[in-house]
Amino acid sequence: MDIDPSEFPLPPYYETIGIEILEVEPGHARGRLPLTDAISASPSTQVAHGGAIVSLADSVGYWAVSAANDFATTPTIDLRQDYLAPTVDDLTATATATRSGSSVGTVDVVVESPETTVTLARGSFKSSCRDG
Repeated sequence: MDIDPSEFPLPPYYETIGIEILEVEPGHARGRLPLTDAISASPSTQVAHGGAIVSLADSVGYWAVSAANDFATTPTIDLRQDYLAPTVDDLTATATATRSGSSVGTVDVVVESPETTVTLARGSFKSSCRDG
């Protein structure tokens, strides 16, 4: 069951740094972050800033858990990220829920550039929050 990301509202922050949510289904999400001067860690060359990378990982992790829980609000409890390589290219991230319980969901996220795996992340999200 693929859900069209254009069918639900995205946080304004995504637009601020350029996060695009490409695909969402229960327990899975994929996103993209183009490398621009705005998210560069260096004034002299484009290299992705770690804060922007973790924002992408957090965002796709959120949607994987949220979609598995009827699109409930699923705030981040914890997010751990291992940076493996710098990148000077656009980023894509794929999140896969490894647990989707009644109160906590856990997700693994791989962030890649065209040439390499940039980071591996694991996040925990509160899966029982309901808007209202």
